[in-house]
Amino acid sequence: MQQSGSDDGDHHLMTRITEELRQVVTRRLPRGDSASSAAKVKRFLQEGVIESPRNGDLDYSGGALWEATSDRSRDRFVHAFLWLTDWPATVQKDARAARAAFEQTMSWRRMAREWRDDAGSLAFHDETTAQRLIMHLAVMGGQREWLEHSQIVELQAFLDETAALLLDDTFHAGLNNHGMFQDIAVVDWAAMASWVDEDTRGRALEVAVGRLNAYFRHAFTAEGVHVEHAPSYHLMVVKQLSAHLEVLRAVDHPSLPEFERLLASTVAYATHAVTPQGSYPPISDTTVMPLAGQAGSLGDAEFDFAATAGRAGREPSARTMVLPESGYAIHRSAWADPDATFVYFSCAYNDAYHKHADENGLFLRHKGLDLISEAGPFGYNYEDPLTRYGYSQYAHSTLVVDRASIPRHGGPKTAVSMHAHAHSGPGFRVTGRNERMAGVVHDRTVQVTETDGLPRISVRDEIASGIRHHYELLWHVGPGLEVVLHGHGYELHREGVKVMDAFFSADVALRVSRRKGVGGRTPEAWRFPSMGQAEPSDVVVVEFEGESCSVATEIRLADFTYRDRKVGGRDGWLRSEGEVGLNYLRVAGRTRDKLVVAFTSLHQVGDFTYNYKPTLDAAQVEALYILDDFGDQGSYYLQDHGDRRIFRSVQALIRAVLKELALTPDDLVFVGSSKGATAALIHGMSIGAGSIFVGGPQTRIGSFLAKPHPNVLQFMTGGTSEEHVRALDAVTFDIARDTIDQWRDSTITVLVGDRDHHYKGHVLPFTEHVRGLGATIDLVTLPGHTHGTFGPAYRDALATYLSSTVAGTGSSSGRLVVSASAGPGEVVGLVLDGGWPQYAARLFRGPEQVAALSYGPRRPLTFTGLPAGRYRVRVFARSEAGQPAAAQTTGWVEVR
Repeated sequence: MQQSGSDDGDHHLMTRITEELRQVVTRRLPRGDSASSAAKVKRFLQEGVIESPRNGDLDYSGGALWEATSDRSRDRFVHAFLWLTDWPATVQKDARAARAAFEQTMSWRRMAREWRDDAGSLAFHDETTAQRLIMHLAVMGGQREWLEHSQIVELQAFLDETAALLLDDTFHAGLNNHGMFQDIAVVDWAAMASWVDEDTRGRALEVAVGRLNAYFRHAFTAEGVHVEHAPSYHLMVVKQLSAHLEVLRAVDHPSLPEFERLLASTVAYATHAVTPQGSYPPISDTTVMPLAGQAGSLGDAEFDFAATAGRAGREPSARTMVLPESGYAIHRSAWADPDATFVYFSCAYNDAYHKHADENGLFLRHKGLDLISEAGPFGYNYEDPLTRYGYSQYAHSTLVVDRASIPRHGGPKTAVSMHAHAHSGPGFRVTGRNERMAGVVHDRTVQVTETDGLPRISVRDEIASGIRHHYELLWHVGPGLEVVLHGHGYELHREGVKVMDAFFSADVALRVSRRKGVGGRTPEAWRFPSMGQAEPSDVVVVEFEGESCSVATEIRLADFTYRDRKVGGRDGWLRSEGEVGLNYLRVAGRTRDKLVVAFTSLHQVGDFTYNYKPTLDAAQVEALYILDDFGDQGSYYLQDHGDRRIFRSVQALIRAVLKELALTPDDLVFVGSSKGATAALIHGMSIGAGSIFVGGPQTRIGSFLAKPHPNVLQFMTGGTSEEHVRALDAVTFDIARDTIDQWRDSTITVLVGDRDHHYKGHVLPFTEHVRGLGATIDLVTLPGHTHGTFGPAYRDALATYLSSTVAGTGSSSGRLVVSASAGPGEVVGLVLDGGWPQYAARLFRGPEQVAALSYGPRRPLTFTGLPAGRYRVRVFARSEAGQPAAAQTTGWVEVR
């Protein structure tokens, strides 16, 4: 057996075991003096059942529980005898308990020979063996009162064997928390094993203390953060460091001042990593648990304040902590406020133990809600797919390359780093770099600023590679939240109230989707509220492809990017997951022989909604509304950085609805104005819609967007140059030409004001193009209307058109649909649909005819010089032979 202490000058031979040391160890051994502990022992004595917090009730069955194996956490529990933490006080008072504990030990010892060389057994796992020694030392004192001398000797031999194993260098786990527990157990044995000579115990104590000193020097970064990544392990090791100081004091060790300074440096991170609710976030192997019971454990008033959520201790002066060498940046909007915002960003690789593939992971809590979260740890059974998932990049809010996570550790630690930028005011600006992915470097810059006490978070992901890859940015959503996806972002709602939104902008085309509770051998989108417990969880996924790419994410907790238009599932909206996702709303009509598809116009940045729904509702038509919520202001239902997946997805959705309704493209009616008119033309011609009825389209899209909306031009094409403008200008014309065989027989009606700049710049060139293709297009001009005044006229005309041609509620003879609009002193009759060569009109004020226009070619039928009053127009059509063919009367309009 090899035994060695530290090799760094810590030799301090301790041949005398002090009474002070025995008292230190006695205080820290489990006591089991609570009523609940006594009840657990009583239940074992009566029923033979061992209660496990994580594994439920375990049947002892004469030791059979050690032969049954299931997962690592259960096996560690049973082989470490962790239930004995509840037994010491009862063993002192109850002979049955003392003898039962002895029988358990001897039963295990008899079977142990079978497990010693079994690599798959946890019977001789490093930390498990240490815990087994500590548990037996805790009950040994009480057993002396009840056991026979020979039994005591057997127990002592068992403890000595275990201590010797822990002292063996070949068994020692090394510089990690498992090795730490091994050496803590040896210290406890050396202090309590009074049956062993003092020289032997003193040498063991020297080895254990030397190892512990070496471990604690290794265990923390220069900034005082535990290297094993999990905040909960940081606290655990800091507490053990504090306990180690008591041992050093008890034996008057010369290294005491060094470790007192080390302890002082570790408390700040332990404090700042606490969330406003008094728990640690689920980072690495941390399970979320209240920390209030830890108050006082570090002897620090600021930690006590954080752990108790402000009920005890002293409020820290700083709200931000940035530790770039360790790889952490933390900010909160306030202390002692459960609604405070808490941001935790990590890009750390300080050790392999408890390491997750979570580089560049972000956690955000606001008003007690985990808006951006982590899956948390599932367990230590690496054969379990959920355990492997929990360690993978897919369980964290970070980047995945080519649909495969990197290993949780491996490669040089220098491949992971953090840089802190200069930053003024509350918050931070840091960049984490992850170079562990083969051929890919991921830089994530996170900036947290505050306005009126409310943080705003900006994230920029810069990805560099020399070859093309598939990328996924993952955003885990905490429990109790509703996700509303958009083309380039998402909203989070809690019980109908919006609490966050995130908006993505990039230099490549994106696809935003949601995953939840994916099973199988490679699970995704789960959360683990506690070890071994799994719940499906929402994860927003941003996918894109390319070599080097850049994606910016704006996260807002107020003054939201997206106007809350209630387009989530609770409001009846549906989600289509095609090549890209689409939000759409379906409204059932009085009949289902036609499908009206309404395309939306351009709204303010971040405002995505439908148009003309009251008009379609009044006509009682079967309607489909599709949101164009791509980019920050729309995409004309067409493209993202030149990528046409948006267009193809819209086409696919419309065809799917047609199939469900057992309709054909001839049964489609496409409507919209302005941008919506352009989209209706593009999609209507491509699919061969039976009717397209639009107003004021922007057929030269690039030229229209260049000045007032360069953001949309940039999004659709990837640039704003003349070349980009020309390419987008050609789209509508090219689609008309390339799909002529689809729409040649479609009825296309375009309304436009004669004072609208779209008239000459967009509509006339397009109608000439269509007619040049040998096709027909009906152009209806509205006298006196600009693009700004055109909307109500189109709405009224649309209502008439739908009621006459789709819903079938209007009166018509032949094919004739008419409408009227009123302006100052004038009324205009409009022929919206009709294939006749000549039209005439009569104007009525009340029941009286007040004017008439004789037959002529199709045109606006304009009456001027009119006094105020209610008017309507009776329109007549006749054939080429001069025979009356159709007549239709408009609705009433008001001249003011």
